[in-house]
Amino acid sequence: MASIKDVARYAGVGLGTVSRVLNDEKGVSEETKENVLNAIRALDYKRNSLAVSFRKKENKIVALLVPVIDHPFFSKIAYYIEDELDKNGYSLLVSSSQSRQSKEYAMIEKLKKKDVDGIIFITHYDYKDEDLSSLPVVSMDRHFDNVPYVTSDNFDSSVKACEWLLAQGCRKVAYIGGKTLVGSEVMERERAYRAVMEKNGLPVVVKSEVIKHGEEQPLVESLFEEYGDIDGVFVSGDAMTNMIFTHCERCGIDIPSRLKVVSFDGVQIKTGELKNKIAYVEQPVEQLGRAAVRVLLGKIRNEKVPIKTVLKARFVQYGADK
Repeated sequence: MASIKDVARYAGVGLGTVSRVLNDEKGVSEETKENVLNAIRALDYKRNSLAVSFRKKENKIVALLVPVIDHPFFSKIAYYIEDELDKNGYSLLVSSSQSRQSKEYAMIEKLKKKDVDGIIFITHYDYKDEDLSSLPVVSMDRHFDNVPYVTSDNFDSSVKACEWLLAQGCRKVAYIGGKTLVGSEVMERERAYRAVMEKNGLPVVVKSEVIKHGEEQPLVESLFEEYGDIDGVFVSGDAMTNMIFTHCERCGIDIPSRLKVVSFDGVQIKTGELKNKIAYVEQPVEQLGRAAVRVLLGKIRNEKVPIKTVLKARFVQYGADK
C-alpha cells in the first residue's frame, strides 16, 4: 500500500506540499496540485482517515450538556440532535450535569483539549470566567457573550397563551416556573405574562424560583396555598404542569371548568391524557435540535454563523388535536 512519502517521491515534491493538497489548503500552484493528484491516482494512494483525525484532532464527536436526561424536553431534543449529527458524520456524547457544574466544566476542558469537536449547551449555570465565544459552542435558550444560541419565540408565543386565558374569562391568572442563574430566553415567558396582565389591569401572581429538576412540587403546593382563588395558570414547563394536574385531582379542582391551564413545551401534553384539558405552547423541538447542530457545525468549520436563531412556536388549544 502506497504511503504519503511514496506520493511525495513520485510527484517530486515535499511531504508538506502533499499534505496541503490533501487538505485542500492554499499555497499550492494548480500545476503542482495536478502533479500530486496524478501521483495519488497512479499509486492508488488511500488516505488513512483515522490517522488524519488524530493529527488534526477531529474526533467527529459533539457533546450535548443537559441538566438531566430523564426530562421530556431534553430527551427529545437529544434525539433530534443525535439524528442530525449522524447525517453529518458525527457522533453524540450526552452529559447530564445533575446539578453539578463541575461536570460541565470537565466537558469544557475536553473541548479545549479537542477530545470533542464542539458542545451544545443547555445549562442553568453562568460561565463569566470562560471565553466560550472562542470555542465551538452553541447554546440553547441561554445567553453567553458572543456565543450563538438557538431558541423559540418565547415572548410572542407566551403572550398568545396568556391572552387566550383572558379570552376564556380568567381574571386571576398566575404564572409558575423555575428561574435560571444565567440570562435565558425561558425568562421571556414570565416577562410576557407580566406584560399581558399589566396591559389588562389584572393582578400579577408569580411563583418563580431557582429550583432543581424534580423539586418542583413545593413550588406548586405553595402556589395553591397562597392563591387558592386563581382561575387560570400559565406554566413554564410540562413537568410542573403534571404536578399541578395531580394536585388539582387530589383537591377536587376540576380542569378546565374550574381552572384553565396553559403549559409551555407541550412535549408530554400533546400525547397524554391532558391534551383534552390543557392548552399548550408547542416548541418546534425537532427544528430546534437540527438548527443547533447546523450552527455548531458552521462554527467548527470556522464559518460565520448567526448569534441568534429564533424559531416559531405553536399555541394549541385543548382538544384541538382530537
